[in-house]
Amino acid sequence: MKTSQLNELLLQSLEHEKGGVLVYETAVSCAVNADLKKEWQKYLEQTRKHVEVMTTLCKALALNPETETPGRQVVRHTGAALVKAMQMAKESGDPAAAQLVACECVVLAEPRTTRIGN
Repeated sequence: MKTSQLNELLLQSLEHEKGGVLVYETAVSCAVNADLKKEWQKYLEQTRKHVEVMTTLCKALALNPETETPGRQVVRHTGAALVKAMQMAKESGDPAAAQLVACECVVLAEPRTTRIGN
């Protein structure tokens, strides 16, 4: 693998984790079920830790964690769309429906998530 490809993947992974923080923060705000809220808060803290780990890794590899790339912009856009969907559902005034949308958004966000150092 070329160094440029590796760097792109690392930066996309960092961006995905940053977006994951926003997804979980929003999902927690949509949760009406106490157990679900507690579970999402746990994942939120883990995802915040992942951001720290990925940032440290980038720096250790002499890669500026703030470097913008086209792929990173796509990852950011996808995460922002999930957050927007939850916000729209929450604004609809039906808390149960907003929680269901949040569940769907978390499921969509999770498959790409790399669990680092849980």
